[in-house]
Amino acid sequence: MGALLGLLALEAVPVAATVPAAALIWWTRAHGGTGVTAAAVLLSGPVFVATVCLLVAVGKRAVLPRTPVGVHRARTALGVRKWVADKLLEESLVRTNALYATLYTVPWLRLLGARVGRHAEVSTVAHIDPDLLTLHDGGFVADMAGVGVASFAADRMAFAPTEVGARAFVGNAALVPAGTRLSPGSLVGVGSLLSSGRLPEDSTWLGSPALRLPVRQASGCFPERLTFEPTRAAVLGRLAIEFFRATLPATLLAADAYGCLLALAFLAWHTGPSVTLLLAPCLTTGTLLATTGCCALAKRAVAGRYRPRVEPLWSLFVRRTEFGTGLFEAAAVPAGVDALAGTPFLPPVLRLFGARIGRRTWLGTTYLTEFDLVEVGDDAAIGQDVSLQTHLFEDRVMKMSTVTVGPGASIGPRSVVLYDAVVGAGVRFGALSLVMKGEHLPPGTWWQGLPAEGLAQPKAPAVPPGGGR
Repeated sequence: MGALLGLLALEAVPVAATVPAAALIWWTRAHGGTGVTAAAVLLSGPVFVATVCLLVAVGKRAVLPRTPVGVHRARTALGVRKWVADKLLEESLVRTNALYATLYTVPWLRLLGARVGRHAEVSTVAHIDPDLLTLHDGGFVADMAGVGVASFAADRMAFAPTEVGARAFVGNAALVPAGTRLSPGSLVGVGSLLSSGRLPEDSTWLGSPALRLPVRQASGCFPERLTFEPTRAAVLGRLAIEFFRATLPATLLAADAYGCLLALAFLAWHTGPSVTLLLAPCLTTGTLLATTGCCALAKRAVAGRYRPRVEPLWSLFVRRTEFGTGLFEAAAVPAGVDALAGTPFLPPVLRLFGARIGRRTWLGTTYLTEFDLVEVGDDAAIGQDVSLQTHLFEDRVMKMSTVTVGPGASIGPRSVVLYDAVVGAGVRFGALSLVMKGEHLPPGTWWQGLPAEGLAQPKAPAVPPGGGR
């Protein structure tokens, strides 16, 4: 019964999140003029983001105010409450994606119970127990990293405190299990899987399972005010920019939905329900195109054309490029671009943003950021949720360069290709694998692993005499 009630509550969250913003728009339409309604539409984004945060925070506190340390049975009321709490945090990631990787992420995580230090940076962190997480001053957690991930096995679940030390770095999609302590200055690379325990200070780890690397690539010499210790003016300026980054996607989606509903109402009034039903798909497609076009124009106006470069975290360029990326990921993708994955319609959309995509390509991912730095050759196949990652943020420095996938190459699902890498023509690259920075995979070779290793190509099956079946 608890699981059923939790499921009903979770299904109600997306609906409840839209009610205040929708009520504001319709009330102003009924009681005010066009200008007042337009203002309400502009305010709908901040209202929606605030509503989602309120629902998730109150729901988390009500369902699981504290995560108990230790090993517990999974098929219990505690297990159900843990499941509901995790799903609520997923709702936050899905509905308010643009809120993450901003200065507003830190107070948001503190509201959920996490202990987060000064000038910490947290992107779209996944699978956390906030009240068991400590992130010290200057720590950095990149996109889709799992920090403090609970363990589930044999009808048991284990929770333990997790600590990310001062100026430590957790890379994209890395997994830090519960009970791990990252010492100050330690670095966990992209997609790496750590074993629980304590990492030595200033150590570097990569792989699945993670191995210690003897050296770390230098990130250049930038003043502290541009990396770890920003000025007050820089903080205030970033807060202003990131307010719009966090709320503008919801505003844009609300405006498109409102316009689409007005058009449907106009058609229903003048033509009747049959014609309205027939033209509804055209209107929704037009909404998708309008949203995508607005995001592409904003990217060109704010970030321009990307070229390889190195910039410190607190530079204005990073704010501009992150604004464009956030708008694409939180507005264009949920508006319908994600539904185009695996279809012939996705490559033209990505070309609109600046990516160079060849003919007859198959793309199962929208995980591109600096579009102009991505080149995919003819007849290539890019698997589901592959990240063509044209930048990294090691040591608070944004290093940005090209990713090239040759003609006829195939990259397996959930793999990552880092910047300055070249995947040669006809390469076969397995799932959950990693192409390191600057690697060149020779044409026609086969690769698998994190980091990837070359594989022997399988021999073609023998053909019986006469070539018959």
